[in-house]
Amino acid sequence: MNWKLKKSRQENRKKETNESPLPRRSEEIADIVERMPMTFGRWVAITVVVFSILLLCFGWIIQYPDTVTGQIKINSTQAPVKLIANTSGKLRLIDIGSGKEVGEGDYIAWIQNPAKIEDIQLVSKLLFEFNPNNESFNPYREYFPEKVSLGELNMKYYSFFSSLTNLCNYEESNVFEQQAKSLLEDVSGQKILLSRTQEILETTGDKMDIAKKWLEKDAFLNQKEIVHEQQLDQVRNEYLSSRQNYQNLEKEISSIHIQISGLENKLKQLKIEQQEKERQMHLELLSSYHDLVDNIKMWEQKYVFKAPFAGRVEFLNFWVDDRFIQSGEEVFSVVPRNTNTIGQVLLPAAGAGKVAPRCKVNIKLDNYPYMEYGSIEGSVSSISLITRKEQIQQGSIDTYLILVDLPQGLTTNYGERLDFKYEIGGTADIIVRERRLIQRLFDNLKYRTKAK
Repeated sequence: MNWKLKKSRQENRKKETNESPLPRRSEEIADIVERMPMTFGRWVAITVVVFSILLLCFGWIIQYPDTVTGQIKINSTQAPVKLIANTSGKLRLIDIGSGKEVGEGDYIAWIQNPAKIEDIQLVSKLLFEFNPNNESFNPYREYFPEKVSLGELNMKYYSFFSSLTNLCNYEESNVFEQQAKSLLEDVSGQKILLSRTQEILETTGDKMDIAKKWLEKDAFLNQKEIVHEQQLDQVRNEYLSSRQNYQNLEKEISSIHIQISGLENKLKQLKIEQQEKERQMHLELLSSYHDLVDNIKMWEQKYVFKAPFAGRVEFLNFWVDDRFIQSGEEVFSVVPRNTNTIGQVLLPAAGAGKVAPRCKVNIKLDNYPYMEYGSIEGSVSSISLITRKEQIQQGSIDTYLILVDLPQGLTTNYGERLDFKYEIGGTADIIVRERRLIQRLFDNLKYRTKAK
């Protein structure tokens, strides 16, 4: 049977050789080519299926975060302030060295000028304690000195001092109060006189009534010829006399009323004049006070290096007394104390729409290599609503301003506590969401499907 099979194969090969110009193959090669590799193919298929299943499983299990990267600066909620010279001159230092603590409003140094710094500080302190709305100014006059050397502020100070002195003298002399007191005494006297005159008027009225009754009675008896005409004339004369006295008293009472009214009008006018005078003097004092305060502030801005807040002084050069400095030169810096550390990120507009508040941020600082020190964790606090132009070497790009909270401060994930320095730069990787590896593999397919 095998012999017949081999013979048929040989005949077929002869036919193929006659029909095709291909080179003749040996029987061993033909056997290898025509044999079906069943076992090897099965293992290959199994391997491919297992690899595909593993790929899908690991693609689902493995998550790779989707990040947006920007440049970050580490700062504090209150930034340090550089003090710049606003005029040229010789520098005079107070006993404050670099690194020393200062309070808000403390003088650090000043530029030499005609004013005495001690007098300026004294007047500033007195003005701070002075209350221009106080009812009494006499105690303040003892505090403000009569002789000071304030340079270009002398005129402003003595204008204020003159206004204060005038007001204190006015309170001491009390001219309007004395005049008002005198008028009140006159009014009181006139009222007493009016009361007595009214009593006399009542008595005179009674006498006049009695005289009138006698007149009427004698007139009746005269008609009966009982009383003589002479006696009637005497009674009539007494009545007219009492009537005249009554009328005179009425005029006198009217005159007293007029005098009282005049005195009261003078008293009201005096009050108005007093109020006007006091208002004018207070306005002059307030005007000179605020003018002096404003000019002292301008003088301090021009000549004095003053701490804007409590903190630590840092010299920006090796300064000594009587060294000449130029206007616009940076001289000192005041670093605030006890402030919260924050991150300020400039994020390019490309991809920024995926960033939302509370997104996790991994920060790698340039000063501290993250492979050695680790990275700092933070979270997005706020995002600006509009973009700003940021200049780069290739041109300008639109960026968003993002604030990053640092709950752990400058402690890295390695447990390292980094020293804080202002304006430390680095890179911020904002994790917008965790994505599976398989999702990333099918992103392109998803886009093409949705696009159609």
